[in-house]
Amino acid sequence: MTVVVSHPLIPLIEAELRRWVGRGENLLELTFLDALFPSGKLLRPTLCVESARAVGGTAEAVLPFAAGIECLHVASLIHDDIVDQDPVRRGRASIAEQFGIAEALLAGDGLSMAGHAAMLSGGPADRVLAATRVVVDAMRHMCLAMMRETELRENLLCGVPAVLAVIRGKTAALISAACQAGALLGGATHAQVESVRRYGELVGQAFQICDDLLPYTVHDRAAGKSAVSDVANRQPTLPVLLAYEAAGEADRQRLVTIFGDDVDPVTAHRDVLDIVTHTGAVTEAARQARTNIDDAHAELDALPAPGRLAELAASVVARHP
Repeated sequence: MTVVVSHPLIPLIEAELRRWVGRGENLLELTFLDALFPSGKLLRPTLCVESARAVGGTAEAVLPFAAGIECLHVASLIHDDIVDQDPVRRGRASIAEQFGIAEALLAGDGLSMAGHAAMLSGGPADRVLAATRVVVDAMRHMCLAMMRETELRENLLCGVPAVLAVIRGKTAALISAACQAGALLGGATHAQVESVRRYGELVGQAFQICDDLLPYTVHDRAAGKSAVSDVANRQPTLPVLLAYEAAGEADRQRLVTIFGDDVDPVTAHRDVLDIVTHTGAVTEAARQARTNIDDAHAELDALPAPGRLAELAASVVARHP
């Protein structure tokens, strides 16, 4: 499902991406193009550019860096699909499914290098260095969180705080970094950078919560990925843990069985859907996402020209009632 559907920056970002990944003249470039297009939400590069604008910068000066962030993000998705053994990404075959695991690993590595090249391609050296440091640090936290996520598989006793920590590292860190980078490149003050950092973190948390809700609220095709993926991988997400905490003994035992035994994924997903729905876990997770967005909106008061940042934040939770 697309979050940003008509933002005027999308054609500019897509053109910049094509400039950095080639025209498909070899297998590596073909994997890049297949992973990037049709483009997804482009939330991170859009937030990067809009954060620069919000502090007085220009889109043109930030576009290469923003495109680089999208390359890093999509590279992480390629590798994430290998880890999760997920055959579907954005409603069609993942890179690993289409080209093979070895090719997907190389595509992720290559796309990551293209991203770094784009980010370092120009601009005031001090600003580019500061922005790049922020993004690299976010990528480091993303890797740590993804590894931690594998450790939590099958563990329904890990607790909501543990999953929220994964959300902050795996998703919110890079979204927050995209906002910080844009602000830094736009010449923001320290206080303004801190405001967009917090805004991005809150938007990122809401985004991942909504993503974790998709298997229980929309059809596979609309979700853009397999609805049974998390259950098949026995990955406890926020709605599942909220359901476990709210459930009675019978439902808790059903969840333990699903996440601990070899249960057919389709049957498991149907049972989990029933539990997260009637325990109110879906409603509670959606409420937490909306609270994050409300708090993100409050951070925009410190910016001179927040522009479309409020609209972008609101679009994240528009998928859920």
